[in-house]
Amino acid sequence: MLVGYFKYARLPLAMAVIAVVIASCGNNSGGVDINLHKKLAGELRDSRLYAASIEEYQKILADETLEVKTRANINYLIGKIYFENIVDYEKAAAYLLKARSLNPEGSFATEASKKLVASLEKMGNVLDAKRQLDVATDIDARPAGEGDVIVARVGGTPIYLSEIETQIQALPPDVQKQFLNAQAKVGFVHQYVGIELIYRAAVRENYGDDPDIAEQMRLLRKRLLVEKYVADKVMPQVKIDTLDVRNYYAANKDSRYDSAPYDSVKTRVFLDYQQEKAGAAYGDYISKLASVEKVEFFDRNVK
Repeated sequence: MLVGYFKYARLPLAMAVIAVVIASCGNNSGGVDINLHKKLAGELRDSRLYAASIEEYQKILADETLEVKTRANINYLIGKIYFENIVDYEKAAAYLLKARSLNPEGSFATEASKKLVASLEKMGNVLDAKRQLDVATDIDARPAGEGDVIVARVGGTPIYLSEIETQIQALPPDVQKQFLNAQAKVGFVHQYVGIELIYRAAVRENYGDDPDIAEQMRLLRKRLLVEKYVADKVMPQVKIDTLDVRNYYAANKDSRYDSAPYDSVKTRVFLDYQQEKAGAAYGDYISKLASVEKVEFFDRNVK
């Protein structure tokens, strides 16, 4: 009797689980199981069976009662396969245009626009590509600051003088001097626009998904974060006193400065002492972090 009790006591839970599974199958209007076909289409694409994947998506589109947003999403997924896998840019453009037209505010809209423009460019339809580029919303566009002026326009996106000056200021000081006059700045603007055009083309063709690019971006981000952290947390601990610099010079006068008078090498002495102090502060900070993280080294495994 007790066994029978547990057997039937589990029925409500089992029914609840079944109900969740049924609900997870999604909209089943018109007899089309959307999630089932989408899952199968995804598996087929992962297996490089692209034509079969598109067939599964087409079964969803055959449902006349399909919601507009879902129809837009399915058109985008088909267009993406034609663009990235089958490399049929004409069909890709058709489906991507349908997707964006059906749901201009969809989460895929920006990517659909990029791929649409790239497809048209690949087909040689430069004017159509330009028109679609003008229609697309540029997420990198930013408002001008007070007193700022437009120095160029790429498609519908303005490039402001402040943006150009920021780019110039990022250059080494001796290079910045080459762009002090208006004529030199004009030349820089033209070069900058050229780079922007190539960048946009690369983004539209998904070069950002390249594994090598992703790894380089990860390493660059890591380096920038470390540099910023050291500047904010470590460098403020480096306190330099004039007397300490003098003592450092006296201790290294013969070995590092060839007995040169202090006044003739004081800038070099200061930089050397600053670097040494910074190195010591960096080492101390690393030691503190290592003690918290419980770091272990296995040098014997390095061969």
